[in-house]
Amino acid sequence: MSNQDFVTQASSSNMFEIAAGNLALHNSTNANVKAFGNHMVTDHGQAATEMATLAAKKGWTVPTAMATKEQNNYNTLAGLSGTAFDKQFAMMMITSHQETIALFQNAAGNSGVPDADLRNFASGKLPTLKEHLTDSQTLQTQVSNE
Repeated sequence: MSNQDFVTQASSSNMFEIAAGNLALHNSTNANVKAFGNHMVTDHGQAATEMATLAAKKGWTVPTAMATKEQNNYNTLAGLSGTAFDKQFAMMMITSHQETIALFQNAAGNSGVPDADLRNFASGKLPTLKEHLTDSQTLQTQVSNE
């Protein structure tokens, strides 16, 4: 995987997590969903800022729009509210974090991205991403009983 491919994919995922988190703050009435959404906005917002700083230093381009898959997921969520939103949001957060963890593990590995700083960035984000996955699984259990 090239450095730019990773930056592009990771940035699109980040944008989705932030946008979905913002939707949770507006489309849900569940306090746990809202809290998780706020957590996504905060953590992924910080990661996006760090990525943008590293990319600017290295001459990589950070996309300004989500990739088609993430945009489609966002569009699905944007049309929902209440418990329907909560259940779809929790499911999408699990899937998105599973995919992002795989992407970051690949980038951080020995045969990952060529740039050492980018490998370190990916490696450094894995514990938080794994925590998000665990939290989203807990959230799914909570909202499935709504």
